[in-house]
Amino acid sequence: MVRLVSLLLFLVFVDDDSCAYRLHLGAPMAWVTNVLLVPSPIKIRPFDLIMLVILIMGSSQARAKAPLVAPMRNALFLMLGTTVFWLLYGLARGGEFRFATWQTYLILSTVLVAFTVAATFRTPADFCGLGKWLLAAAIYRAAMCWISYFTWGREIVGQSGAYLTNHDDTIIWVDGLLLLIVHSLDRRSFKNLLRNGALMMFFMIAIQWNSRRLAWVSLMMGLVVLYAVFPFGVAKRRINRMAMSFLPVIVLYVAVGWGRQERIFLPLKSLSSVSTKEDASTLARNAENLGLIATANTSSFVMGAGWGKPYIPLTMKYDISSFELWQYVPHNSILGLLAFTGVVGFVGFWTAIPTSVFLNARVARMASDPRARSAALIGVAQVIVCANQLYGDMGIFFIKPMYVLAVSYAMALRMPRLVGVWGGAAPKAAGAGAAPQPPARTRPGVRGRAAGPDVT
Repeated sequence: MVRLVSLLLFLVFVDDDSCAYRLHLGAPMAWVTNVLLVPSPIKIRPFDLIMLVILIMGSSQARAKAPLVAPMRNALFLMLGTTVFWLLYGLARGGEFRFATWQTYLILSTVLVAFTVAATFRTPADFCGLGKWLLAAAIYRAAMCWISYFTWGREIVGQSGAYLTNHDDTIIWVDGLLLLIVHSLDRRSFKNLLRNGALMMFFMIAIQWNSRRLAWVSLMMGLVVLYAVFPFGVAKRRINRMAMSFLPVIVLYVAVGWGRQERIFLPLKSLSSVSTKEDASTLARNAENLGLIATANTSSFVMGAGWGKPYIPLTMKYDISSFELWQYVPHNSILGLLAFTGVVGFVGFWTAIPTSVFLNARVARMASDPRARSAALIGVAQVIVCANQLYGDMGIFFIKPMYVLAVSYAMALRMPRLVGVWGGAAPKAAGAGAAPQPPARTRPGVRGRAAGPDVT
């Protein structure tokens, strides 16, 4: 079942039915939409029906192995209940059923995917294996981005609103970079460093060509969080030394390249323009955000307008009304949640995010299994990356950020008990499928004080 779930997630991550390159290159994986993502006659996608069957089959065995972590389980039930309540609330206030279900379907599917992954993934090694599938999806999409650049897209790179693949590819590329960084620290060898370094460059160039400025912000925040959560020990001291070595180079790069137009400074230009470049895209987002705030204030800041109700535009200067769902799927999903569900509904949805961060950070700091630590590090960092996507680029309405969040939720549901850092799990549960770990080393000169775990 682990491989089947991983394969299904890989397929929906590489589905390219709506990618920009489809009209120029074709879309080799567009068949995924027709097979897995088109609603069945009962209005449920085959992907979700398969996930539901897997969840039912795997739940009994999962409970016998180790019960789910209660705070994360309750946070997901709260998200589920909140979504359903505000769906009914919006419909009762005159909301459109078709638009309301479009807004909420992926949220409900995210909860389903989280519980399904938690029910079928039994060891830290299973979660690490899923990381390989995600990395494979990132490589496929980056390859298509490179091909697009050299065949049809070179001239549009950097133009306002232009992209070569899709908006939410930001998630898998940034997540792939974080995976490669952790893997490089986990298995230190020249061959591994060379291979991972080449892949990281491959992803970063794809990010630049795809012209999503938010990607660089997400990468920087992901790195900061990864460093903050990284366990103390030899590996972190090595990171500190490396960071201090590169700091002068980074400072010089920023000092020389800020505001310059040469190609070598394109990443810096993209990052700086996030807050300083007021192009048509930025101005349109600002106008949309003001409309969302006005909607929250006009309806009820506590309860919101409800799903299925449109937000109130304050200006049509940046008219995108040709897009049928434009008043229901705003770019800023966080302000959208506040507009549609109010403060109460926002809390019901958002509680799962800090809960998963706390539980995965606990595993990253306290687990003795290096694979559990590595998976949990990514589980924390990718939540921050997805939160950025929710804030800036319709994240709540795209598969990649929501299902990557689901994977982090599943880690928080399952791993703390598996590795014995929550609820008093049996020690052998932590080592299931993993080699026995040596006792923690002590720092020289400090009697009886265990050093923090190293990622080795």
